[in-house]
Amino acid sequence: MFARSIVRTVGAQARQNGKKMVFDAARNAVAMRQPAAQVAARALALQAAQREVKVPSNNYYDGLSSHYHMFQQNWDDLVTKEREAFNDFFEGENVKKVLDASCGSGEQAIALAGLGLNVTACDPSGGLVKRCAENAAHFGVDKNVRAQQSDFLNLSKDFKGELGTFDAVITKGSSLPHLHTNNDLRQALTNFHDLLRPGGVVNIGVRDYDYFINSNQKIYPRQVRVGSKFEGKEHIIFDVWEWHKGSEDQQLVNFNTFHVDGEGAGHTASKYVTTFRALFRKEMEQLMAEAGFVDIKVSKIHDWLWENVYTARRPL
Repeated sequence: MFARSIVRTVGAQARQNGKKMVFDAARNAVAMRQPAAQVAARALALQAAQREVKVPSNNYYDGLSSHYHMFQQNWDDLVTKEREAFNDFFEGENVKKVLDASCGSGEQAIALAGLGLNVTACDPSGGLVKRCAENAAHFGVDKNVRAQQSDFLNLSKDFKGELGTFDAVITKGSSLPHLHTNNDLRQALTNFHDLLRPGGVVNIGVRDYDYFINSNQKIYPRQVRVGSKFEGKEHIIFDVWEWHKGSEDQQLVNFNTFHVDGEGAGHTASKYVTTFRALFRKEMEQLMAEAGFVDIKVSKIHDWLWENVYTARRPL
């Protein structure tokens, strides 16, 4: 059954991915003007002074950082859609300075910088912070992006000189549920609250775990990548989910992410494991209220059924 499921998914996605992923003309022009060595130098300069950040998910994301971009059906299309969604959300909010608290490889940071905003892009993974800086330089928005290692629980310490100065704090990609306990989640949300100016807004994407646990999700297909853009290899990425309970009887789920790559008859498989809190909607809304947020709302954007987007503000 597992094999049939993967084969069906691989077949469908391979047909969808017949087209090469391309950048729009403007971004191609930017890339052509910037030799690889120049991009690398600019990316290195972009990264702020680093402290060593150790969190349990680092091995997972550092291991995946070199091919993390493959997790998206179309990386460029995702950046465009995120930019549109943020533009709508920020309308009338006088947003100029934004903290991306889980920047990953830079999808949201680049989208925000594309709106002319000043972005501080953070992630506990040094590999992903480096990738974010490289992508910002590649897209020509590095002047608007500061990339720095930090983690949810230490944001207020790492940016103690900027408390109360951010117009918006965002975290997408369902990163917040890497924190497993109510205390840790509450602390992270309190850090977001304290970094915002009065009236500042927060935008948090969390996987819709109410849906996934009700559907008893165990196999989660991600991507199939084939072609010269990917070194002429086939790349098949999928998850095997293991549901279990934590020490506080909270619902957790292990993500066993498999990356199979190769060509012809020769393929190798790599496995990366991380654990998420299956953070349900009622739990998330309650924790946000306890952290001091008001005007809490939940929505979905661009028909992305897998993600709930929680928005709220710090009171004036």
